[in-house]
Amino acid sequence: MAQPYSGSMVLLQIEAFTSPRFFYVAIGITSGLILVLVGCMLALLLLKNAAQARQLRLQYQFKDWLVGILLEEAVEAGHAFDVPQDIARLLKKGFARRVLLQELKSLKQSLSGQPGENLEKLYRQLGLPELSLRNLHSSQWHLKAKGIQDIAIMNVPELMPEIYPLTNHRHPAVRMEAQIAMVFLQQYEGLHFFEELAYPLTEWHQVKLLQLLASQQIPSEEVITRWLHSSNASVVQFALKLIGEQHASNFQHEVIACLSHPDETVRRQAISCLGEIPSGLASTALKKLFLTEADKDLQMTILTELSKTGAPEDLPFLQELQQNSDADIRLAADQAIRHLQTQAEAYQHLA
Repeated sequence: MAQPYSGSMVLLQIEAFTSPRFFYVAIGITSGLILVLVGCMLALLLLKNAAQARQLRLQYQFKDWLVGILLEEAVEAGHAFDVPQDIARLLKKGFARRVLLQELKSLKQSLSGQPGENLEKLYRQLGLPELSLRNLHSSQWHLKAKGIQDIAIMNVPELMPEIYPLTNHRHPAVRMEAQIAMVFLQQYEGLHFFEELAYPLTEWHQVKLLQLLASQQIPSEEVITRWLHSSNASVVQFALKLIGEQHASNFQHEVIACLSHPDETVRRQAISCLGEIPSGLASTALKKLFLTEADKDLQMTILTELSKTGAPEDLPFLQELQQNSDADIRLAADQAIRHLQTQAEAYQHLA
Protein backbone atom coordinates (compact mmCIF):
# COMPACT_ATOMS: atom_id res chain seq x y z
CA MET A 1 0.00 0.00 0.00
CA ALA A 2 2.95 2.34 0.54
CA GLN A 3 4.00 2.42 -3.08
CA PRO A 4 0.66 3.73 -4.55
CA TYR A 5 0.53 6.35 -1.76
CA SER A 6 4.09 7.50 -2.54
CA GLY A 7 3.31 7.72 -6.25
CA SER A 8 0.23 9.83 -5.66
CA MET A 9 2.25 12.27 -3.54
CA VAL A 10 4.73 12.72 -6.38
CA LEU A 11 1.90 13.39 -8.82
CA LEU A 12 0.43 15.97 -6.46
CA GLN A 13 3.83 17.73 -6.15
CA ILE A 14 4.31 17.80 -9.92
CA GLU A 15 0.81 19.18 -10.37
CA ALA A 16 1.51 21.86 -7.77
CA PHE A 17 4.71 22.96 -9.53
CA THR A 18 3.01 23.06 -12.94
CA SER A 19 -0.08 24.96 -11.81
CA PRO A 20 -0.62 28.54 -13.11
CA ARG A 21 -0.55 29.83 -9.53
CA PHE A 22 3.00 28.55 -9.03
CA PHE A 23 4.21 30.32 -12.19
CA TYR A 24 2.53 33.57 -11.15
CA VAL A 25 4.24 33.45 -7.76
CA ALA A 26 7.62 32.68 -9.36
CA ILE A 27 7.21 35.53 -11.86
CA GLY A 28 6.24 37.89 -9.04
CA ILE A 29 9.27 36.98 -6.93
CA THR A 30 11.65 37.29 -9.92
CA SER A 31 10.17 40.65 -10.91
CA GLY A 32 10.53 41.87 -7.34
CA LEU A 33 14.19 40.85 -7.20
CA ILE A 34 14.85 42.58 -10.52
CA LEU A 35 13.20 45.76 -9.27
CA VAL A 36 15.26 45.68 -6.07
CA LEU A 37 18.46 45.15 -8.07
CA VAL A 38 17.62 47.98 -10.48
CA GLY A 39 16.77 50.21 -7.52
CA CYS A 40 20.11 49.47 -5.85
CA MET A 41 21.98 50.19 -9.08
CA LEU A 42 20.14 53.51 -9.52
CA ALA A 43 20.85 54.44 -5.90
CA LEU A 44 24.57 53.68 -6.31
CA LEU A 45 24.67 55.68 -9.55
CA LEU A 46 22.97 58.65 -7.90
CA LEU A 47 25.36 58.50 -4.95
CA LYS A 48 28.35 58.33 -7.31
CA ASN A 49 27.09 61.29 -9.35
CA ALA A 50 26.43 63.26 -6.17
CA ALA A 51 29.97 62.52 -4.91
CA GLN A 52 31.47 63.60 -8.26
CA ALA A 53 29.46 66.82 -8.23
CA ARG A 54 30.56 67.50 -4.66
CA GLN A 55 34.17 66.82 -5.59
CA LEU A 56 33.99 69.27 -8.50
CA ARG A 57 32.55 71.97 -6.21
CA LEU A 58 35.37 71.43 -3.72
CA GLN A 59 38.00 71.55 -6.45
CA TYR A 60 36.57 74.87 -7.62
CA GLN A 61 36.59 76.24 -4.08
CA PHE A 62 40.22 75.16 -3.54
CA LYS A 63 41.46 76.48 -6.89
CA ASP A 64 42.16 80.17 -6.19
CA TRP A 65 43.56 79.44 -2.74
CA LEU A 66 46.00 76.83 -4.08
CA VAL A 67 47.12 79.15 -6.89
CA GLY A 68 48.03 81.72 -4.24
CA ILE A 69 50.01 79.10 -2.34
CA LEU A 70 51.93 78.13 -5.49
CA LEU A 71 52.88 81.74 -6.22
CA GLU A 72 54.29 82.48 -2.77
CA GLU A 73 58.01 83.17 -2.72
CA ALA A 74 60.51 81.18 -0.67
CA VAL A 75 59.39 81.08 2.94
CA GLU A 76 61.13 80.37 6.22
CA ALA A 77 61.05 76.91 7.77
CA GLY A 78 58.44 77.81 10.40
CA HIS A 79 56.18 79.76 8.04
CA ALA A 80 52.50 78.77 7.99
CA PHE A 81 50.35 79.36 4.92
CA ASP A 82 47.11 81.29 5.37
CA VAL A 83 44.02 79.06 5.40
CA PRO A 84 40.81 81.09 4.87
CA GLN A 85 37.98 80.40 7.30
CA ASP A 86 35.68 78.94 4.64
CA ILE A 87 38.46 76.51 3.54
CA ALA A 88 39.22 75.63 7.18
CA ARG A 89 35.54 74.78 7.75
CA LEU A 90 35.51 72.56 4.65
CA LEU A 91 38.63 70.72 5.77
CA LYS A 92 36.94 69.58 8.97
CA LYS A 93 35.20 67.01 6.77
CA GLY A 94 37.06 63.85 5.77
CA PHE A 95 35.74 63.96 2.21
CA ALA A 96 37.09 67.49 1.64
CA ARG A 97 40.48 66.50 3.05
CA ARG A 98 40.66 63.54 0.68
CA VAL A 99 39.77 65.77 -2.28
CA LEU A 100 42.41 68.32 -1.28
CA LEU A 101 45.03 65.60 -0.91
CA GLN A 102 44.27 64.37 -4.42
CA GLU A 103 44.56 67.94 -5.73
CA LEU A 104 47.93 68.44 -4.02
CA LYS A 105 49.23 65.18 -5.51
CA SER A 106 48.05 66.07 -9.02
CA LEU A 107 49.69 69.49 -8.83
CA LYS A 108 52.90 68.17 -7.26
CA GLN A 109 53.42 65.64 -10.08
CA SER A 110 53.65 68.47 -12.61
CA LEU A 111 55.54 71.02 -10.51
CA SER A 112 59.02 71.33 -9.05
CA GLY A 113 61.11 74.03 -7.41
CA GLN A 114 59.48 76.51 -5.05
CA PRO A 115 55.85 75.76 -6.04
CA GLY A 116 56.43 72.06 -5.39
CA GLU A 117 58.06 72.80 -2.04
CA ASN A 118 55.09 75.00 -1.07
CA LEU A 119 52.71 72.12 -1.76
CA GLU A 120 54.80 69.81 0.40
CA LYS A 121 54.77 72.31 3.26
CA LEU A 122 51.02 72.80 2.98
CA TYR A 123 50.52 69.03 3.00
CA ARG A 124 52.44 68.80 6.27
CA GLN A 125 50.86 71.92 7.78
CA LEU A 126 47.35 70.51 7.34
CA GLY A 127 48.30 67.16 8.88
CA LEU A 128 47.57 65.27 5.67
CA PRO A 129 50.43 62.77 6.24
CA GLU A 130 48.14 61.26 8.89
CA LEU A 131 45.55 60.55 6.19
CA SER A 132 48.21 58.99 3.97
CA LEU A 133 49.45 56.88 6.87
CA ARG A 134 45.90 55.72 7.62
CA ASN A 135 45.58 54.57 4.01
CA LEU A 136 48.96 52.88 4.25
CA HIS A 137 47.79 50.83 7.22
CA SER A 138 44.47 49.89 5.61
CA SER A 139 43.66 46.22 5.02
CA GLN A 140 42.37 47.13 1.53
CA TRP A 141 45.12 46.87 -1.05
CA HIS A 142 43.98 49.85 -3.17
CA LEU A 143 44.01 52.18 -0.17
CA LYS A 144 47.38 50.83 0.91
CA ALA A 145 48.78 51.52 -2.58
CA LYS A 146 47.25 55.01 -2.52
CA GLY A 147 48.92 55.77 0.81
CA ILE A 148 52.29 54.72 -0.61
CA GLN A 149 51.79 57.02 -3.60
CA ASP A 150 50.92 59.94 -1.29
CA ILE A 151 54.10 59.54 0.72
CA ALA A 152 56.33 59.27 -2.36
CA ILE A 153 54.80 62.12 -4.39
CA MET A 154 54.55 64.49 -1.43
CA ASN A 155 58.13 63.64 -0.42
CA VAL A 156 57.85 62.30 3.13
CA PRO A 157 61.12 60.36 3.53
CA GLU A 158 60.67 59.94 7.29
CA LEU A 159 57.84 57.49 6.54
CA MET A 160 60.04 55.24 4.40
CA PRO A 161 60.47 52.71 7.23
CA GLU A 162 56.70 52.20 6.96
CA ILE A 163 57.00 51.52 3.21
CA TYR A 164 60.03 49.23 3.16
CA PRO A 165 58.28 46.08 4.52
CA LEU A 166 55.66 46.47 1.78
CA THR A 167 58.27 45.92 -0.95
CA ASN A 168 57.63 42.22 -0.38
CA HIS A 169 53.86 42.48 0.05
CA ARG A 170 51.82 39.58 -1.30
CA HIS A 171 49.66 41.86 -3.47
CA PRO A 172 51.54 42.84 -6.66
CA ALA A 173 50.07 46.37 -6.87
CA VAL A 174 51.09 47.20 -3.29
CA ARG A 175 54.49 45.60 -3.78
CA MET A 176 55.23 47.56 -6.96
CA GLU A 177 54.04 50.89 -5.53
CA ALA A 178 56.28 50.37 -2.49
CA GLN A 179 59.31 49.54 -4.64
CA ILE A 180 58.71 52.53 -6.94
CA ALA A 181 58.32 54.79 -3.89
CA MET A 182 61.63 53.60 -2.44
CA VAL A 183 63.48 54.41 -5.68
CA PHE A 184 61.56 57.66 -6.18
CA LEU A 185 62.66 58.90 -2.75
CA GLN A 186 66.18 57.42 -2.57
CA GLN A 187 67.22 56.57 -6.16
CA TYR A 188 69.78 53.74 -6.19
CA GLU A 189 69.91 53.56 -2.41
CA GLY A 190 66.22 52.72 -2.44
CA LEU A 191 66.98 49.49 -4.32
CA HIS A 192 68.38 47.82 -1.21
CA PHE A 193 65.11 45.85 -1.15
CA PHE A 194 66.72 43.75 -3.92
CA GLU A 195 68.66 41.97 -1.19
CA GLU A 196 65.48 40.42 0.24
CA LEU A 197 63.19 40.38 -2.80
CA ALA A 198 60.95 37.31 -2.69
CA TYR A 199 58.96 37.95 -5.89
CA PRO A 200 60.08 38.46 -9.51
CA LEU A 201 60.11 41.92 -11.08
CA THR A 202 57.78 42.15 -14.07
CA GLU A 203 59.08 43.58 -17.36
CA TRP A 204 56.80 46.63 -16.99
CA HIS A 205 58.02 47.21 -13.44
CA GLN A 206 61.66 47.01 -14.50
CA VAL A 207 60.99 49.67 -17.13
CA LYS A 208 59.43 51.97 -14.50
CA LEU A 209 62.42 51.58 -12.18
CA LEU A 210 64.86 52.22 -15.02
CA GLN A 211 62.98 55.39 -15.94
CA LEU A 212 63.37 56.68 -12.38
CA LEU A 213 67.12 56.02 -12.54
CA ALA A 214 67.69 57.32 -16.08
CA SER A 215 69.45 60.51 -14.97
CA GLN A 216 71.47 58.81 -12.21
CA GLN A 217 74.95 57.37 -12.55
CA ILE A 218 75.50 53.72 -11.66
CA PRO A 219 76.63 53.44 -8.03
CA SER A 220 79.57 51.35 -6.88
CA GLU A 221 80.61 48.32 -8.93
CA GLU A 222 80.18 46.22 -5.80
CA VAL A 223 76.42 46.87 -5.76
CA ILE A 224 75.90 45.95 -9.43
CA THR A 225 78.06 42.84 -9.09
CA ARG A 226 76.00 41.75 -6.11
CA TRP A 227 72.81 42.14 -8.15
CA LEU A 228 74.32 40.11 -10.99
CA HIS A 229 74.84 37.25 -8.53
CA SER A 230 71.34 37.47 -7.05
CA SER A 231 69.29 34.28 -6.68
CA ASN A 232 66.34 36.24 -8.09
CA ALA A 233 66.68 36.00 -11.90
CA SER A 234 64.64 39.18 -12.47
CA VAL A 235 67.14 41.18 -10.36
CA VAL A 236 69.98 39.87 -12.56
CA GLN A 237 67.94 40.81 -15.64
CA PHE A 238 67.38 44.32 -14.27
CA ALA A 239 71.09 44.78 -13.57
CA LEU A 240 71.92 43.73 -17.14
CA LYS A 241 69.37 46.19 -18.54
CA LEU A 242 70.89 48.94 -16.41
CA ILE A 243 74.40 48.15 -17.65
CA GLY A 244 73.21 48.11 -21.25
CA GLU A 245 71.29 51.38 -20.98
CA GLN A 246 74.28 53.17 -19.46
CA HIS A 247 76.79 51.42 -21.77
CA ALA A 248 78.88 50.48 -18.74
CA SER A 249 81.62 48.51 -20.49
CA ASN A 250 83.55 48.05 -17.24
CA PHE A 251 81.09 45.25 -16.40
CA GLN A 252 81.67 43.25 -19.59
CA HIS A 253 83.36 40.33 -17.82
CA GLU A 254 80.43 40.00 -15.42
CA VAL A 255 77.97 40.24 -18.34
CA ILE A 256 79.82 37.53 -20.27
CA ALA A 257 79.61 35.31 -17.19
CA CYS A 258 75.81 35.69 -17.35
CA LEU A 259 75.77 34.04 -20.79
CA SER A 260 75.93 30.70 -18.97
CA HIS A 261 73.14 31.56 -16.53
CA PRO A 262 70.58 28.73 -16.13
CA ASP A 263 67.67 31.12 -16.72
CA GLU A 264 66.95 31.73 -20.42
CA THR A 265 65.61 35.26 -19.78
CA VAL A 266 68.90 36.23 -18.14
CA ARG A 267 70.94 34.74 -21.01
CA ARG A 268 68.85 36.65 -23.53
CA GLN A 269 69.32 39.90 -21.60
CA ALA A 270 73.08 39.29 -21.32
CA ILE A 271 73.25 38.85 -25.12
CA SER A 272 71.38 42.13 -25.64
CA CYS A 273 73.58 43.85 -23.07
CA LEU A 274 76.78 42.85 -24.91
CA GLY A 275 75.36 44.49 -28.03
CA GLU A 276 75.30 47.77 -26.09
CA ILE A 277 78.92 47.48 -24.88
CA PRO A 278 80.72 46.37 -28.08
CA SER A 279 84.23 44.94 -27.88
CA GLY A 280 86.31 42.13 -29.31
CA LEU A 281 85.83 40.22 -26.08
CA ALA A 282 82.04 40.56 -26.40
CA SER A 283 81.93 39.35 -30.01
CA THR A 284 84.17 36.36 -29.18
CA ALA A 285 81.87 35.40 -26.31
CA LEU A 286 78.78 35.70 -28.52
CA LYS A 287 80.28 33.52 -31.25
CA LYS A 288 81.24 30.89 -28.69
CA LEU A 289 77.74 30.92 -27.22
CA PHE A 290 76.15 30.57 -30.67
CA LEU A 291 77.92 27.26 -31.21
CA THR A 292 76.68 25.81 -27.89
CA GLU A 293 73.21 27.41 -27.63
CA ALA A 294 70.42 24.99 -28.56
CA ASP A 295 67.62 27.57 -28.59
CA LYS A 296 67.13 28.95 -32.11
CA ASP A 297 65.53 32.21 -30.88
CA LEU A 298 68.60 32.91 -28.77
CA GLN A 299 70.84 32.12 -31.73
CA MET A 300 68.93 34.68 -33.78
CA THR A 301 69.34 37.21 -30.96
CA ILE A 302 73.08 36.52 -30.91
CA LEU A 303 73.38 37.28 -34.63
CA THR A 304 71.41 40.50 -34.20
CA GLU A 305 73.69 41.70 -31.41
CA LEU A 306 76.81 40.47 -33.20
CA SER A 307 76.05 42.92 -35.97
CA LYS A 308 76.32 45.70 -33.34
CA THR A 309 79.37 44.52 -31.46
CA GLY A 310 81.18 42.67 -34.26
CA ALA A 311 84.15 43.71 -36.41
CA PRO A 312 85.59 42.70 -39.81
CA GLU A 313 87.39 39.85 -38.01
CA ASP A 314 83.98 38.25 -37.40
CA LEU A 315 83.09 38.06 -41.10
CA PRO A 316 84.51 34.54 -41.66
CA PHE A 317 82.30 33.20 -38.86
CA LEU A 318 79.22 34.85 -40.35
CA GLN A 319 80.12 33.77 -43.89
CA GLU A 320 80.30 30.19 -42.71
CA LEU A 321 76.78 30.55 -41.31
CA GLN A 322 75.56 31.53 -44.76
CA GLN A 323 75.87 27.81 -45.56
CA ASN A 324 73.71 26.79 -42.58
CA SER A 325 70.81 24.45 -43.30
CA ASP A 326 68.35 26.78 -41.52
CA ALA A 327 67.03 29.54 -43.81
CA ASP A 328 66.45 31.97 -40.92
CA ILE A 329 70.03 31.57 -39.73
CA ARG A 330 71.34 32.13 -43.25
CA LEU A 331 69.24 35.30 -43.62
CA ALA A 332 70.31 36.67 -40.21
CA ALA A 333 73.98 35.97 -40.99
CA ASP A 334 73.63 37.72 -44.35
CA GLN A 335 72.09 40.80 -42.71
CA ALA A 336 74.86 40.90 -40.08
CA ILE A 337 77.52 40.67 -42.82
CA ARG A 338 75.99 43.53 -44.79
CA HIS A 339 75.72 45.65 -41.64
CA LEU A 340 79.38 45.07 -40.71
CA GLN A 341 80.54 45.76 -44.28
CA THR A 342 78.56 49.01 -44.36
CA GLN A 343 80.14 50.05 -41.06
CA ALA A 344 83.63 49.23 -42.34
CA GLU A 345 83.07 51.28 -45.52
CA ALA A 346 81.81 54.23 -43.46
CA TYR A 347 84.93 54.13 -41.24
CA GLN A 348 87.20 53.98 -44.31
CA HIS A 349 85.40 56.95 -45.83
CA LEU A 350 85.86 58.97 -42.63
CA ALA A 351 89.53 58.02 -42.49
